[in-house]
Amino acid sequence: MTPWTDERIPLFVAPSPGEALDSWLERYAHRLRTHTVDFADYLGLRHASVRRMVRRLNDDERELLQRRTGITAEQLSSMTLERFDGSLVRIAPQTRRLTAPARWRFYGTTSRYCPACLADDRGRWQLHWRLGWAFACTRHNLLLLEHCPACGKHPPVASGGNHRMLPHPEACRALTDRSGRGARCGFPLTQAPAVGLSSGGAVLLAQVHVDATVIADHHSPAALERAGELSHLGRRALRGIRTRPEDVPAIALDIIDACGRALSGDEASWEVHDTRNVAIGTTLATIATDPDHSLREEVFAWMCLSPEQETGELREHPTRYLPNWRSAGPRVINRILAASDGQLTLKARLRYGTATAEPAEPYLSETDITVRASKTPGMLWPSWTLRLLPPKSPHQPRIAGLRRACASLMLIPGGPAGHRQAARIMGNPHFRSNLEALLAFVNADHICSTLTHYARVLDAHEVPIDYARRRALFADETTPLLLDENAHWRLCKGLGTRQFQQVHLYRLRWQLRRLPLGADPQLGNHAPAWTHRFAYRTHPKILAFLDQQAHRNLAAHHVTDEPVTWEPPGHWLDNIALPQPPIGTPTEHVRNLLTPDSTARDVARTLGLTVHQLRLMMENHRLSAQTRPHNKGNYPRPPRQGYLVPDKLRDLYQRQGLQQQQIAELAGCTTSIVKTALKQANIPLRPHRAPGELKRSVAPAWLRTEYHDKGRTVADIARELAAPDTNVSQLLDAWRIPRHPAGHNAPPAWQPSPFAELGIPLSKPMEYISTRKGGTEWLRTALLIPGHRTRRAAALTLGIPRTSLNARLKMLETAAGFEIFNHRTRPVVATPRGRALLEEAQRLFDRLDQTHVELPGRSSARTSPP
Repeated sequence: MTPWTDERIPLFVAPSPGEALDSWLERYAHRLRTHTVDFADYLGLRHASVRRMVRRLNDDERELLQRRTGITAEQLSSMTLERFDGSLVRIAPQTRRLTAPARWRFYGTTSRYCPACLADDRGRWQLHWRLGWAFACTRHNLLLLEHCPACGKHPPVASGGNHRMLPHPEACRALTDRSGRGARCGFPLTQAPAVGLSSGGAVLLAQVHVDATVIADHHSPAALERAGELSHLGRRALRGIRTRPEDVPAIALDIIDACGRALSGDEASWEVHDTRNVAIGTTLATIATDPDHSLREEVFAWMCLSPEQETGELREHPTRYLPNWRSAGPRVINRILAASDGQLTLKARLRYGTATAEPAEPYLSETDITVRASKTPGMLWPSWTLRLLPPKSPHQPRIAGLRRACASLMLIPGGPAGHRQAARIMGNPHFRSNLEALLAFVNADHICSTLTHYARVLDAHEVPIDYARRRALFADETTPLLLDENAHWRLCKGLGTRQFQQVHLYRLRWQLRRLPLGADPQLGNHAPAWTHRFAYRTHPKILAFLDQQAHRNLAAHHVTDEPVTWEPPGHWLDNIALPQPPIGTPTEHVRNLLTPDSTARDVARTLGLTVHQLRLMMENHRLSAQTRPHNKGNYPRPPRQGYLVPDKLRDLYQRQGLQQQQIAELAGCTTSIVKTALKQANIPLRPHRAPGELKRSVAPAWLRTEYHDKGRTVADIARELAAPDTNVSQLLDAWRIPRHPAGHNAPPAWQPSPFAELGIPLSKPMEYISTRKGGTEWLRTALLIPGHRTRRAAALTLGIPRTSLNARLKMLETAAGFEIFNHRTRPVVATPRGRALLEEAQRLFDRLDQTHVELPGRSSARTSPP
């Protein structure tokens, strides 16, 4: 209140809290026993519109009212709608006309009212009754009224027009007859019947919530967002009541009844934003967005999801219907997306993140997607792949294609990229087959939720490697790589391995290209078959050598500030729900299991993992099970078996005088293995044949008969003479014995059965095997195999290469005419027919060893003709 002046009206009328400006002027005029228009003229506001003044005061009006009434400018402004402009009402700047508000379509040109409040306050009208969000009186628990019950019109707050009459604030001043002087209604609004609301009911609680979240702080972003949610959901609720009355939930019927409405009636009446409709819509919207209400999801599904399903709107592509929800705000849009998750395509689920707890509209640009691609390798990191894969599967996954598909799909969440664009950015031309490999092994829900989380985590952190640059440098297989083959050869020699041959160098280069790329150089669903064994058996020092060579290649392209390989830290995925828990860091127990004799399947079974999980874990932590060296090394060799046992070998070589070639035929191995076994047994080697000794010990007639007449080959004769092939060829040329023509076939290798002198009848398979050259040695080898877990383990025990063992078994089974061992089971067991054959062979060898019958090939006839 300002000090008294000569211009002030002697009579002072103070405005009540929350009173509107036109109500205060009407009350002032009533106190002075004059008309409101005359009172405005008296104040100096000639031709001023009170209805416009209550919307916004201009500077002259504010200054004049302050000077004449003593009310401060702040008080005067608080009695107008100016402070709600732009949020709850819209006022034209020049004309001060009210336009359509952003939320409920209640313009504020008229005012709602509470009869009890008018009676208690002696006709004082509240300013907030003009807002579209005011629908209930929390003071008297009544639903606000809009019309006069007598004339059915909106009662004006202040008297106007040319028909002068003393105002009565509690009475309806609406004109009922515009002809002549006209007449006003005059119905006492304090007696108007209003709908009573139950204390603590849903409608009153909704009004309290609106007062606190929308009206109290109406210009804040949170209030504007909340107003958008409530008005949009409220209008959809009214549309649902109008178009589908048979589907209205029970709680909505209770609210309609509480507001004094009936479900039946004119459908157009539900489109009007009057008090009852605003109360019903706002209350239902409040319930649908209340996280603590038990019927929240039911009401939300009814008002939001049913219309699209009924009208046939396609939900596979959210961009078709999301523009209709813009005014509802991001929280409602996210709930709509989450509820639509089961009906969307895989691309839409990834783009909008509907499978996560925080779905959202796309928010990234193409530049942002390019940045994400530079952070992503061509194949998903092993540690992240392990968090996605199911623990068990009925079939072996196409793990390479699965990881490629994941890397491409990670470009879709939150951005504009589709399948094709993502695959093109990642350099993946086989995306369709990669996606099939992923969907065949991993649940689609897990794919959408996990990859969306991965993409968001990647956007929030920095990655020390620019994978896009590396793909540009190394993806082309024609790009040469730097590899120090001499250093690799020296390393392999020192480790006792043979991984320096051409095939190993090719595989080494393949692995070298894979390191900087973070993906297999060969595109497709499957990596080459040898890569699994290469990764499993590569020595740690060779892995370190590969890292060194990769650094060298990166430095050649001026990339010196990046590591060769990198894995995202585990804490990036903390507090994120993923399908699988993390696999811990390998302990000493795991490292001890990765021995040269172990297999990936055995180690995985011991650890309770699948084979592909074990391989991913080993790739993540750069582990390997070292291969057994082929020459002298630090690994203990298994004891020699069979003919290579030191005592047996000494008897054959020294006492019986067999050559190394003959012992190799008996043992089924190479002469180099026999020579190594002789050295290990400390058996001195015989000196080489003196020059000319072979020519003196072999008669020309015998050589002609064996070679020319019988058709034997040079290699066969040289084997019998224990001489090199070249020496026999030199004798043929020296004695002018004609050579065999091209394409000559040697006669079948046949020998007398060593069991013939035992006088024991033989079975047909045994008779055929024993007369084959080397057949008895095949049988001796076969007798030592049962009981071993695999043929590889048997070969290690026998001290012979696995390929030699496989060749012996194949020739034995071919000669027998049936399978002797079941090659599809572990441990190795004999078939029923094979078991009978082996038992017969064991009896024959026992009798043969007792009688000391000399096996064929031990005679000294090799140095003289028969």
